[in-house]
Amino acid sequence: MKLTSNTILITGGAGGIGYELTKQLTALGNTFLSRAAIKPRWDRAKAAFPKIHTFRSDVSDPKAIATLYEEVTKQFPELNILINNAGINA
Repeated sequence: MKLTSNTILITGGAGGIGYELTKQLTALGNTFLSRAAIKPRWDRAKAAFPKIHTFRSDVSDPKAIATLYEEVTKQFPELNILINNAGINA
């Protein structure tokens, strides 16, 4: 898999494993789109990686998923990688 010059959307990219993936893959020069539901994590990721594009969305809501898809593909038609990483931390 080519790890540079991609446009990547990651769900759950603002915390844990997703945050580390964001860190590693932005360092390789990819355009990075991050979806997060928890605002403090979102703010932290945006502060650490100012070039990422962030989207707030709830992946448990089918309407929110459809809206996220529409927003992301309209703004970034070159999107070529999706990393589904969102989850519940209990």
